[in-house]
Amino acid sequence: MPYHYGFCPNKRAWDAEMLRLKLTDPPPYPAEYDGRCSHFECVKDRNACAIVTISDEPKHPMTKVGMLIHEAMHVWRFMRYAIGEDAPSMEFEAYSMQSIASNLIRAYEQARGPLIAKRSAK
Repeated sequence: MPYHYGFCPNKRAWDAEMLRLKLTDPPPYPAEYDGRCSHFECVKDRNACAIVTISDEPKHPMTKVGMLIHEAMHVWRFMRYAIGEDAPSMEFEAYSMQSIASNLIRAYEQARGPLIAKRSAK
């Protein structure tokens, strides 16, 4: 897929990614947003990409999951545009959203810890 996406958990990770992408005029870390999907045309490999950020403010874990899914939808729309897909089938769209959202949630948990605690078996 000629489109990449990822999650940056903080300003340090954002700055490192901006350097890795070799952007000539990188934007500042979008700290003023609760959630943000930033789209870039990469200089390094000439592909487009999106980077998702969400605030680490105390919020209910399901609110954070909802925000990641919301941003996943933006990733999907940028991706559709990048690959020239104007009318994806319902299944292609559903599987794509499932994959993007799952990957963003997994990346969030790797960077910041579990979103939902497991219940102990009784």
